[in-house]
Amino acid sequence: MDLRVDIITLAVPDLDEAHAFYVKRLGWHPALAIPGEVTFLRAGPGRMVGLFGRRDLERDVGDRERVPPFDLGQLFDTPAEVDTAVEAMVAAGAKVRKPPQRPEFFEGYHAYVEAPDGTVWELVYNPGFHFDSEGAPHFAPPGG
Repeated sequence: MDLRVDIITLAVPDLDEAHAFYVKRLGWHPALAIPGEVTFLRAGPGRMVGLFGRRDLERDVGDRERVPPFDLGQLFDTPAEVDTAVEAMVAAGAKVRKPPQRPEFFEGYHAYVEAPDGTVWELVYNPGFHFDSEGAPHFAPPGG
């Protein structure tokens, strides 16, 4: 399994306030903003910072354990690659926080695992999101 961090998701207590801080006050341009759900900010070629509500992340992980202040996300090209990555991380000592499955928030497939040091990783297949050869993000419209 190669190491790559494609998305850092910040679990923010107030999504509207976080969006206002990063976008309106700092002037960072969102690659995608869905009010009340998520804001993605481009953080260099092939990298994104996602602003996601803390309660939404708690619900998404769904295991009633500690909600991390952030998680590291790695994108994969197929659901099978997500499964393989989860198996590799578990074999190396990680704990599954959410087994691989279709997510509530987007069309795709994902899992959450926690490394022995407490870092939470989201391993994701999302057919509607990819980086092009220049590292620019591209999103398919919701539902299509």
